[in-house]
Amino acid sequence: MKDIYIIGSGGFSKEVYFLIKQIGGYQIKGFVDIEQQEDILINNEYVSVISEDNLISTFPGSCLAIGLGNPKLIAKVSEKFNNFIFPNLIHPSVIFNDNKIIMGNGNIITSGVIFTTNIQVGSFNVFNLSSTIGHDVVIGHCNVINPSVNISGGVQIGSNNLFGVSSTILQNKSIGNNSVIGASSLVVKNVLDNLVVFGVPAKVFKK
Repeated sequence: MKDIYIIGSGGFSKEVYFLIKQIGGYQIKGFVDIEQQEDILINNEYVSVISEDNLISTFPGSCLAIGLGNPKLIAKVSEKFNNFIFPNLIHPSVIFNDNKIIMGNGNIITSGVIFTTNIQVGSFNVFNLSSTIGHDVVIGHCNVINPSVNISGGVQIGSNNLFGVSSTILQNKSIGNNSVIGASSLVVKNVLDNLVVFGVPAKVFKK
């Protein structure tokens, strides 16, 4: 079994903890936070928390998983720990065609996610529960796709975007970089960089 540490000690890091347990093949050595805190109690089991400095100085080259739900923080962490190993963590229930998907590293793909065909995925993306990715989709880096998001065929997505729960991107649309798609929104037009959009249909809330 390979040793692995989880960056973060909040709610999503605990979900990543259970994801790794379900995948198997890894020994979770602990959570990693900016400063060392008290151990975390999960299902009557205490899991250690170490500081980032301790990880860097003591365990270089270890496997890491980023248990964060903020695209900008994910990007910062991936750069800071670029000499560590970030495996793709894929729940056993995920449906996808290996031969028709190109994928980077450090992606977290949780239960019930469906990938269809001819899809390109960068690195350090989060695909949360029961999201669907259509044909010919291209996705950049450090995007957080929350539960039940539907990305239709032919969509082009940049990097560092946040997709709210149950949002839908219609076919052949594009999402730039550093934007937020509100929960339950329906995107029917292209979304440029650095925007917040929401609604049905989605409209610009602020730039």
